[in-house]
Amino acid sequence: MKTYREFNQELEERVEKLSTRLKRAKAMRKNKNKIKLARAKAAKKIKIDSKTIEKRAIKQARMIMMKKRLGGKSLSDLGMGQKIALSKFLDSKTAKISKIAKKLKKGIRQKELAKKKKPPITPDQTSDSAIPLKK
Repeated sequence: MKTYREFNQELEERVEKLSTRLKRAKAMRKNKNKIKLARAKAAKKIKIDSKTIEKRAIKQARMIMMKKRLGGKSLSDLGMGQKIALSKFLDSKTAKISKIAKKLKKGIRQKELAKKKKPPITPDQTSDSAIPLKK
């Protein structure tokens, strides 16, 4: 029996039908605030395991290929049929996407590690304290 995560990952990998896309769009609209909060919470967490970095690299590589294919147009301007055709095109370019992802991995890992480091304190920040001072 597959876990929910495995099942969900399979759904993401397949090219979806028009009806499935419409259902998913409706669900996303319904849960957009929950998704927004979860995304903000996840952005603060540090994930440097190889699977997560690989997944993020592939996602970024697909976005790069998509932008190249669209040639300046935005994804929101496309119709459903065009989006399906685009995802089929991207699925056929897995070798090229994996090559790009391999190059992106190092940068993604460095960004994750940079989250861990505290930003340097500048002299301006030390003078502005949270407690108001009497003059």
